[in-house]
Amino acid sequence: MSKRVTIELPEDLISYADEKVSVGEFASLDEAVAAGMRGLKDHDDFIDRWIREEVIPSYDKWVADGKPVFTDEEVWESVEAAIVAAEQRKAS
Repeated sequence: MSKRVTIELPEDLISYADEKVSVGEFASLDEAVAAGMRGLKDHDDFIDRWIREEVIPSYDKWVADGKPVFTDEEVWESVEAAIVAAEQRKAS
């Protein structure tokens, strides 16, 4: 079932969708926009599933263990590495 709606898109997205239609990837602008929305839904579903199946169980285990995820030394090493990387980017 379809429902007619009116939307406004930035010019660059309209040009991109028009190009996809003109090369035959989609039969119409409607199909191109629908595919984009399906892609967004798939991405959101993936993130939701990842949170449910990996993030929440990992967090629950961490809370149950009562141990820090990183040692103080690991945190400082990470901070120092980030500072060095930022300084190197700035110098180049």
